[in-house]
Amino acid sequence: MADRLLRSTGRLVGRVLGSRVWVLWAVSATLAATVPGAALAQDGSDSGVRVSFTADRAALTVGDLVTLTLEVTHPADHVVVVPRLGPEWGPFEIISQTTAHTNYNGDGTETTSQQLTVAVFALGTFETPDLSISVRGPEGGVERVFPLPVLLTVNSVLSGPDERLKDIRAPADLASPLWMRPAALAVAVLATLAVLVPGAYVVSRRLRGRKPQPKLPVDARTPWEIAVQEIDRVERLDLPGDGRFKEHYALVAEVIQAYVRAMYLGNGGRPHATDMTTDEIGTAIWQSSLDRKNARLVVDLLLEADLVRFSRYTPLEEQAYETLRRARDILESTRPLADDATQPEATA
Repeated sequence: MADRLLRSTGRLVGRVLGSRVWVLWAVSATLAATVPGAALAQDGSDSGVRVSFTADRAALTVGDLVTLTLEVTHPADHVVVVPRLGPEWGPFEIISQTTAHTNYNGDGTETTSQQLTVAVFALGTFETPDLSISVRGPEGGVERVFPLPVLLTVNSVLSGPDERLKDIRAPADLASPLWMRPAALAVAVLATLAVLVPGAYVVSRRLRGRKPQPKLPVDARTPWEIAVQEIDRVERLDLPGDGRFKEHYALVAEVIQAYVRAMYLGNGGRPHATDMTTDEIGTAIWQSSLDRKNARLVVDLLLEADLVRFSRYTPLEEQAYETLRRARDILESTRPLADDATQPEATA
């Protein structure tokens, strides 16, 4: 929240003074030292991370495809994770998002790049929303950096006098066709009834002769029970022992996401938890009834899962098994009081 407040302040002051980019840099440089977790954007960070975010064009028409190129230059011993975006990203519709690629620059740094293809279906000037990028250092610390937003202007496909809508032309005065005459309509209706009535009779006879389908069993387990049993199942798979770290972290993250959504986020028109990015889940959790300690544990676990799933980072086998204990700690500390006598205990 602090880094978003920092960049929003820079944008507002920049618009007022007419020198938006310079003011954003100045405000960011001044506040970064006092705001925990703040990260500079294109001008770099203390660890030497530099972010570039550009578009192949700035002016377009409604529905045109625009390619946005993200480049993160960082020390070679750092790992960059770019979040996967959903189908909608603010006013932009995501058409495609390539896999991030990392190239060595020959000077002790690497550049991780990715391209987004987007479209806008409205008129006006639009600014790309926040794009949180996680950078993990060799000591395990995670730094979050944000590229400066890209401005795109969407113009009408019409130009000049054609921009005004023209009056609807009066209908042509044509003689009624044969099939619109009353006698022809009556014949058509009778022919249709002659086909539909016998067909409806046959279908109804077949439906009456069918046996009623058995009802599907209803899962009476609580979300807490489901989550505990799913974590036990993931442990029995022993995926880290086979070196399948990405699958292991993906399964653990899905269990915690589904549990948090069922217990604290509810439906409320929200997308399914597996369709939400880690940033979206984190924002929703901070606004929920979940206490801040457990909210931090959930976000940290999901960020680590993203790092393993979407980058070249490979954790230690003991670290992968540790995620099971962390998941159980979250479940145990949020266990509903009313279920203490009936819920199964999480295995150690």
